[in-house]
Amino acid sequence: MGIIGFLTDKLRQLAAPDWAFGPTLIAVRNGFLLCLPVVAAGVLAVLVNNLPIPWYQEAMTQLFGENWKNFGGLVWQGTLGIITIPTLAGTSYHMAMQHNHAHPLQTVNPTIASMVAIAALFIIIPMQDSYGGLTYWLTTSGLFVAIIVALTSTRLFLWLVGSERLRIRIYSEGLDTAIPQAFFCLLPGILTLLIFALLYGIFFRLTGNSLHQFVHDCILYPFGIIQNNINTGAVYLFITHLLWFFGIHGPNILDPLTHGMFDTALQANRVAEAAGQPLPHLITKQVLDVFVSMGGSGSSLCLIIALLVGSKNNNSRRLAKISLVPGMFNINEILLFGLPIILNPIFLIPFICVPLALMASSALAIHFGLVPYPMQVVEWTTPPLLGGFATTRGSPAGIVLQLFNLAIGTLIYLPFVRISDDVKTERQKKAMSKLMDIACNNQVGPGGKKCLDRDDEVGVLARVLAYDLQTALTRHHEDAAGLFLEYQPQVDSKSGRVMGMEALVRWRHPSYGNIPAPILVAIAEDGDFIDDLGLWVLRTACKERARWHEAGIDADLKTSVNASVRQLMNNRLPKVIQSCLEEYRLKPGMMGIEVTESVAIDPEAPHTRILQQIHDMGLVISIDDFGAGHSSLIYLKYFPVDILKIDQALSRDVVHNKVCSEVITTIVELCRSLDIKIVVEYIENREQIEVLQDLGCYIFQGYFYNKPLGDEQALAYIQSMNE
Repeated sequence: MGIIGFLTDKLRQLAAPDWAFGPTLIAVRNGFLLCLPVVAAGVLAVLVNNLPIPWYQEAMTQLFGENWKNFGGLVWQGTLGIITIPTLAGTSYHMAMQHNHAHPLQTVNPTIASMVAIAALFIIIPMQDSYGGLTYWLTTSGLFVAIIVALTSTRLFLWLVGSERLRIRIYSEGLDTAIPQAFFCLLPGILTLLIFALLYGIFFRLTGNSLHQFVHDCILYPFGIIQNNINTGAVYLFITHLLWFFGIHGPNILDPLTHGMFDTALQANRVAEAAGQPLPHLITKQVLDVFVSMGGSGSSLCLIIALLVGSKNNNSRRLAKISLVPGMFNINEILLFGLPIILNPIFLIPFICVPLALMASSALAIHFGLVPYPMQVVEWTTPPLLGGFATTRGSPAGIVLQLFNLAIGTLIYLPFVRISDDVKTERQKKAMSKLMDIACNNQVGPGGKKCLDRDDEVGVLARVLAYDLQTALTRHHEDAAGLFLEYQPQVDSKSGRVMGMEALVRWRHPSYGNIPAPILVAIAEDGDFIDDLGLWVLRTACKERARWHEAGIDADLKTSVNASVRQLMNNRLPKVIQSCLEEYRLKPGMMGIEVTESVAIDPEAPHTRILQQIHDMGLVISIDDFGAGHSSLIYLKYFPVDILKIDQALSRDVVHNKVCSEVITTIVELCRSLDIKIVVEYIENREQIEVLQDLGCYIFQGYFYNKPLGDEQALAYIQSMNE
């Protein structure tokens, strides 16, 4: 199998949501993702304040005064300055949602769980200490502890909620559920905070430190036992990036060490240079900032390039494009939180190894004299290439080394990008398969929707698809992006002529490929824009039928479009159809409406009245999928129907199943007496046709004649069959 194959399989297992800690990692990851708007605003503020262009800084000072950076400081203060709170709240929220999905009879309000977690954080956070107190620990420096608090307090809270003795049941007299939810969680919330405070008090009494200080001191401990050399640089990079992986801003925590150790190394090099002596230190802060941390921690610019070059996932590529400009100025929070890298086991190895590899290549290049010692201090936001040129005092070798390091880092990241793509594709396939089951089986959730109100990955996928579909219909109503029609012919087996074409809507999503029609309809119905989708299908079918007519296809051939019950509840539908017919100068008999057999169950329903109006206009009405088990034949006497389409449940087994033959015989006899034509669907072989012809069926639709065809192919097929 090999080391690479073994590693790949293990990474995929760790990234799987059904792994032992998978749900926990997903909750933390989603907590970070919810913070993206906050992070992006903070990143923008940092970039505006620290753009390393002298004329820009001078111009801003002249325009807005000496204190112009205060505005960006306020934005940072409200975003990255308190990032632990939204991250903790988001993580707790998703943990509660996972609990609700797993225990539908013990659901809790996720907002209450988040508030309990926030309260638990403020119980343990030091208001003042040697590191800066509250204002310091609410930044990324306190993220790791915040995640620990979110996980432990929420787990404790949910465990206590499961106790029947702790539940206070207050029933709401109206529709407002806030009161019963609050009382349901009252005692578990109180006990969670009391237990949390007690445990923390014991911890403080035993250690004499806050949890934040304790974690911070543990992180700094290794540097007290090593010397300032290349090993120190390696340990520094390893710890920094390991901390970032767990959500801790390593550079911020180790900032005193960076200035105390690596700045001292730079000064020692300058003294040695002035004295004409060999420079004693290979690793300085300039080496790390300019040649290693290109794009920010993890040498993120290498990852951005790897995503742009090697990723097949459109979302990952889009994120890389968004992150590219901030990454050019060594700001990478959008990528860290958005991909995410934090707590993503797939990227743990390259995120740590790439900086170590780039430090090694930089140290070797400087040691062997290929690149001058970086002696010139440059701002940390200086873009690559410019930084390499400036810190080596105008040497092109500095640029070459940065380009070389970018190439090495990109090559290391590439296989992990592909593993990430594979994992995302696998998860998307599973979610799409589940979404297909829900759509086909017409499963409706407690909220009355099929898929959009689900809180799992299926719901997320459904909401993404719904947004993209609505956007496509809104922005490109005449030519909706990715939407198109295919047509399946209905052939008269006696004459060999095409009698009709069923229009089938298709959607080729830019990220997920071809979306099955049942999913398309389900999300359109859930999102309340099924009328927009239906209008697009109708207009497109009319436009293409008009073009066929101009190409010589006679008016006897009809094009039928499917309509859902939701569409038939719209009183404006007959007028919309009439408008389309007039716009494309079509006779009503050239178009038809297909409805599923379940629509025909109740002849007194409002949609039956709408169908009667459409039928009176001259359009052909077909009942699709007849025989799937819903309708009674007697309803055909009262329902405005011209064509009945026999479902695959009968047609596929008609050769070997006598019951299917008898049912079809009954349908044929009734339809003959009511002057209703019959079309049999899902015809795949000659044997089916021969049996069905003996039963009195002659018009067929299925792969035996042809699969669904595009507009041009459909026209060519009609012309070849009807000439």
